[in-house]
Amino acid sequence: MNQAAQVENIVSSVNETRFLEHMRTLFSTSTTVLAELLQNGRRAGANRIDFDYDEATSSLTIMDNGCGISDFRTLITVAESGWSEETIASERPFGIGFFSVSFSAESVVVESRGKKIEFSSEDLIAKRQIAVQPSSFIGGTRIELIRCKLDQAAIQKALGYYARGFETPVFWRNEEVPRPHAQANLNGVTTPVGFVHIPGIHGDAQDVCHEPHGYVYCQGLPVSVAGFTRHYGPGNQDVQVVHIDHHVYSPRMPDRDSLIDAEKAAKDFVEALKALWREHILVKKFEMSGEDFVDEFWDTAKAVGCLEVMSDVPVLPRHVVHYVVDTPVLQHDGDSYMSRIEVRVTLEAVQSGSITLCKDFYEAENGDDFAKLTFAKKARLLFVDRGLPANHWANAFLQDIEEEEVKVSGKVVAQGDFSGGWVDGVIKLVDKLSLTMLGKTLLINEAFSVGENWDTAAFIVPLDTAKRGSHTGYVLRQQSTYVNENDAYCETDFELDSDRFDDQVAILAGEPGAETVKKCLMSAGADRKTNLRNKAFTVRFDDKGSITVIEA
Repeated sequence: MNQAAQVENIVSSVNETRFLEHMRTLFSTSTTVLAELLQNGRRAGANRIDFDYDEATSSLTIMDNGCGISDFRTLITVAESGWSEETIASERPFGIGFFSVSFSAESVVVESRGKKIEFSSEDLIAKRQIAVQPSSFIGGTRIELIRCKLDQAAIQKALGYYARGFETPVFWRNEEVPRPHAQANLNGVTTPVGFVHIPGIHGDAQDVCHEPHGYVYCQGLPVSVAGFTRHYGPGNQDVQVVHIDHHVYSPRMPDRDSLIDAEKAAKDFVEALKALWREHILVKKFEMSGEDFVDEFWDTAKAVGCLEVMSDVPVLPRHVVHYVVDTPVLQHDGDSYMSRIEVRVTLEAVQSGSITLCKDFYEAENGDDFAKLTFAKKARLLFVDRGLPANHWANAFLQDIEEEEVKVSGKVVAQGDFSGGWVDGVIKLVDKLSLTMLGKTLLINEAFSVGENWDTAAFIVPLDTAKRGSHTGYVLRQQSTYVNENDAYCETDFELDSDRFDDQVAILAGEPGAETVKKCLMSAGADRKTNLRNKAFTVRFDDKGSITVIEA
């Protein structure tokens, strides 16, 4: 048998009725019809688009003063837009959007240029003949959606969303809908991605957004771009806005509410924002003093990825430099012993040696970290936040105390074991206590801890401080946060341990026994015991601490 005779040729075709029937499911939201109506009005060259609603008949009327419809057949023909060749080349209309209109109401009346048609979605699906009739409406285009499936509240809300960046004025029941993001209402610049508005550059916004997010619009209508668009509050105008170049970025059909290759688009938008910020920051760099420039634009430059522009500015902003202002302890839930400096650090001051800069430093609950921090507090070392650009001038001067050795010096004059509810260790009273680091030796007048609580914890207390009766129990917080398994701070436990610690320090420092007995009696509330008043007692302690009390 001749095999050539068995060859069968087939061609593609469309089940028109089924395709038209399923078109009602193509549009992502029921309000898409409003976006389509706005887009048609804009393409028609209208300078005003009006929406009105008749509650009695649940009918929505849309009217524009554009060029109107020359051929009604294009309106109800799939893949035919009826627009000019210029519009087709520029905007690439799909020619199916108007079908969303027919699915949004029981019936539709379209009037333009003295003619009108009336139809339902069933008429289009069944491909019934639709009569073109005379009309008294001579203007642009008027569309009436009879028994509209959208209620009045949904229409009003959706119009507020769709009109926000639309170039043509939109009216709802004779009141203009706000268009804060319309290109004509914004200052901005044209970039490779389209028109871009950044409030911190093109406006006077006080709360400037530096994050790579914003609103995106295509031909005036909002589009979602994953990785870039952010849903702000409805009245928020101080946001970054991008009106994309629709010749470069194509919306996804049929409802155009997202972009094809959105991931690439998002990256492009982010890079465009960063480039504008960098250009703006560089201009300000040469307009402002170094001090004001770093204070105002350091965080912005960091946020947009161009912090290197700060590398040669001979001053550091105040908010990136801090010092030890309070007794350092293990931190929990916002605890801080650091404070920002009051004055700016200059290259000149650092070069002169009057200021010592250090890398940022975080304490740990072991080793000699708190000895280093105690030294830093005494020496007023300045710590610079991490994240300086690699070529910043300050990097050459940063000391790393984490890598430095600290030497504790002085004569231990007394010591004793301490056992608390949360912390154990040995208390050492040291005469002429000093710390040596970075080539400097400083006398120290406050207590600190070294070692690890579970092994070699030692609490170093200056003798003079102990003799003055100063509170030193805070050093226990250098070995424990006093936070339990429920993440709750056990303040009472800390206070009990701290009081016990202070009592022991006082005894090691030579507190008279009578003073110790008095403290014990007072803490026990002896002053409130009425049976003790006007009485005298002899109290005797044996070598094992047993107590004998005899009334005198």
